[in-house]
Amino acid sequence: MQIVIIGMGEVGKHLAAMLTEENHDVTIIDSNSEILEAAEDRLDVRAISGNGASISTLRAAEVEKAELVAAVTDNDEVNIVASLQAKELGAQTIIARVDSHEYLPGWQGAYHGILGIDLVISTRILAAIQVNMLIRSFGAVSVANFADDRVQMVQLPVGNSDICNIHLKDLETPGDILIAAILREDKMIIPSGLDMILPEDEIFIIGKTDKIGAAENYFGEAKTGGARSIVILGGGEIGFAVARSLEKHNFNVRIIEWNPKVCEYLSEALSEATIINGDGTDLELLEEEKVGDADVFVAASKRDEVNLMAGLLVQNLGVKKTIALVHRPDYIKIYEHLGLDATISPRRFAANQILKYVRAGKVVSVSEIAEGKGEILEFVAPRKSKIIQNDLKNTGFPRGAVVGAIAGKRGILVPTGNDRVHPGDSVIIFSTPEVRPRVEELFRQ
Repeated sequence: MQIVIIGMGEVGKHLAAMLTEENHDVTIIDSNSEILEAAEDRLDVRAISGNGASISTLRAAEVEKAELVAAVTDNDEVNIVASLQAKELGAQTIIARVDSHEYLPGWQGAYHGILGIDLVISTRILAAIQVNMLIRSFGAVSVANFADDRVQMVQLPVGNSDICNIHLKDLETPGDILIAAILREDKMIIPSGLDMILPEDEIFIIGKTDKIGAAENYFGEAKTGGARSIVILGGGEIGFAVARSLEKHNFNVRIIEWNPKVCEYLSEALSEATIINGDGTDLELLEEEKVGDADVFVAASKRDEVNLMAGLLVQNLGVKKTIALVHRPDYIKIYEHLGLDATISPRRFAANQILKYVRAGKVVSVSEIAEGKGEILEFVAPRKSKIIQNDLKNTGFPRGAVVGAIAGKRGILVPTGNDRVHPGDSVIIFSTPEVRPRVEELFRQ
């Protein structure tokens, strides 16, 4: 596939790395020649220096031949103009990153057909949605929804639980739930019934959304009670979006924001949240406001160093769960190594939304897990694909992948090898990157 990426920030870098690894023909555009040179040294890409919204630059990149153009700079206006110019020049599919809520109708994070663009994504709103899911799924490290929210995946730390050192086939697990993957010392395992969960593993469970709560209680490291008291550091787009959503569900929300003008705006825009003007890394302020008594602390400032420092401070004060935004994805391992409970990379989320448009088969969504060691793929099963021709145990499904759930007219099914996929079903699959091409082959027409 011929793909043009406009903007080589964190979203563009991640996209380019993933797409060249999959042998796509990638052209990158950026106005910073040093960034382009670094990308050319690491990746098999064609680099064009210039303004991505310029017609001459787009023509130099031959966007008229592009099957996909992704405009993902940090400037909304550049992305919008570049997308419209690329569409006018003949590019097939256009995706644009647009973060300001002033351009967006509603708060769903991904929008089809607005502004004359095929798909518009908001890194900030996507991140806010993920933060909200992590707050509601109190014990989880990560959460993802599939099949129109009827299926949910959660990543749980196990600790030293009673479920350890028992063959999975012998565990009396809640119904409609599957242990789809185990993360052990940086290795992703797609388990069989003869595998065991070991102390300090993290597990990925998938099943009916309304059954996940019971599964968390069964599998997860204890975090007593539900989350009600939330403190958010940073009143920008993400912090504001999180607070506005939580207000509607009667959470007790406090926002710490250093900019007085932003505090004034938040006070007017939010009806229930308490706004605190101050420095979220000021230990005296955190102690005075009793932040340590909160159930969840969300570090949502624009600076990674502030988010990390604040998260570590409030952990020492006793907060039950810390969630931190990581704007530079290469910092994620540092955050996790230092003990923060959950991390969210807004730019990585945006890149994953775009990746689904270049994957084979009828892919509904693609989510990386465990820093790319695994993936969750959601397919719609085509009528003439191999996956629907036999029971799952006879389809040649590759080792290193597992069907976590099937959603269709029959409802939600956590399948066994004796079950069968029907045309039009949504199929959620855990896979390692190495075997994904073999999974995709099963869903080709």
